[in-house]
Amino acid sequence: MLKKTIGMAGFTLAEVLITLGIIGVVAAMTMPTLINSTQGAQYKTAYKKALSVLSQAVVMNIALEDYDLSQTVAGVNGGEDAHGGDEDAGTNAESQSLYILFKNRMNVVKVAGTEDFDSDTPGDATYYKIAHTGNGNDKPDTAHFEGNTLPDTWITAGQTGGAVDWPADKLTFLFMNDGITFIFDNEQNSCAAETATTDDAYCLGYIDVNGQKGPNRIVQCDGSGATTDIDGTGDDATCVVSNPTDIYPVMFYDQSIVPATAAGRAVLYAK
Repeated sequence: MLKKTIGMAGFTLAEVLITLGIIGVVAAMTMPTLINSTQGAQYKTAYKKALSVLSQAVVMNIALEDYDLSQTVAGVNGGEDAHGGDEDAGTNAESQSLYILFKNRMNVVKVAGTEDFDSDTPGDATYYKIAHTGNGNDKPDTAHFEGNTLPDTWITAGQTGGAVDWPADKLTFLFMNDGITFIFDNEQNSCAAETATTDDAYCLGYIDVNGQKGPNRIVQCDGSGATTDIDGTGDDATCVVSNPTDIYPVMFYDQSIVPATAAGRAVLYAK
């Protein structure tokens, strides 16, 4: 006697393909957001680490050499130029420059200078572009840089423009072993906050949390950004950064290294 076989229902090929198509569409819509969120978190963590490393370098230098940022002089020294090579032995020998302070107190694996990045072709080994929007909310206010180089003179062209040459013999790039790069004008000096007898002479630098790797874009506030001064006065609360990028302007003076823009502060202090 033959037993009746009960068939088990399954998905048709068309149903499987439709399901996979829906999953693909959802993934295509959500993956960019997920990737940006993950990268943003990584940038934020590296930014906080870099600020800590720079601050520790200043504290260590005070303990070992007994001078802080307000007592620095212009230029590289100690028999080295901005590329880590030899220069005339008598040039600023034994002076207290920003270059020697940061280079000696951090785990620096490579030193480069302006002339090492003279290409305007993306992908070249000597191409290093710092992109900003040009709308002003990602650039530090210049009011507090009395006596020091204003930041607009050594930022590259905007996002859609070609890179411009770095100002000759000014920028130093310190590449650290964790991939973070600290970029600053080595002619800056006497980095100090306002006192009874002098104006502010804050110095400016850039933390690039992943070196030459893209996007090499300065962090900025969403939309029109915040109306605020570089010393923190004003309405920082209007600045929201939903998509942190990899470059952060910082200002340094006396014994402090702090964010130089509302966007940098928003990323640092956001929960």
